[in-house]
Amino acid sequence: MEREKKRNILKALTLIGCFSTGIIYVSIGVIALLSFMRLKRGGADESSFFVLLNGSVAGSIVNWIIIAGAVCFIIWRFYEAFEDPYKVGNDAKGILLRTGAAFSSGADALIALSALSAVFSTKKAPVTGVPVQQREMVGKVLQWHGGHIVIIAIGVIVLLTAIVLMLYGLSKRFTETIRSDDFSKRQHYIVHSIAYAGYFSRGVILGIIGFFFVKSAITNDANDVVNTDKAFNFIGEHIGHPWFILVAAGTISYGVYMFILGLHYDVSGDQKRQVG
Repeated sequence: MEREKKRNILKALTLIGCFSTGIIYVSIGVIALLSFMRLKRGGADESSFFVLLNGSVAGSIVNWIIIAGAVCFIIWRFYEAFEDPYKVGNDAKGILLRTGAAFSSGADALIALSALSAVFSTKKAPVTGVPVQQREMVGKVLQWHGGHIVIIAIGVIVLLTAIVLMLYGLSKRFTETIRSDDFSKRQHYIVHSIAYAGYFSRGVILGIIGFFFVKSAITNDANDVVNTDKAFNFIGEHIGHPWFILVAAGTISYGVYMFILGLHYDVSGDQKRQVG
């Protein structure tokens, strides 16, 4: 009975967390594509998305669901990282996978903070995606004694997070958190392809954000800082439109994977099986 109660609590945490994360990334990817087609002016960023939602009663409710989901997922990710329910192990690969889970919770924390800012802050982020708040924050830190080191450290952490997420996606073992019996072998490959496209796209965006944090410290210019929306702009303007579309589609894929994960999460770890 106690084990079943614990399982239900963990299932609720993962379901709410996965669905709220899925809503965010599907929406951001769609907004990025709409911006690319000039049907919308920017806004492919978490903060801008939450401010947009907060403009209506229904949107405010969604914001609170997302906040609750982010908190649930943070709790689950730390449980996954420290309790190791899937018996990933303590070898180098196991530690990397568990570190990936913990690092991922940092992104969920930022999502929760962005949503809370949209709900309570008197100074809202622009719905066009301009990183005003981030640049103001970095500008203030750069004025501190040793502030440049702080910003470089933040940038390096974000860059490391990007690398860990990409490696986490490549490992294939993360899909062991999905109940194996729910899918055929072919469906497993499809799910993994969707997941890796998502992890790769998240890694690309975070890598660009981390790079520009470091650049802002080196140039002593807070205007170099970018958010998700401006990272998309950088891809479109300096890397190429095909890559913009691929990363936007990958961002949507990450959201879709989160929906699949929420519905088929193996919280018990009893059906562990490597895909492929």
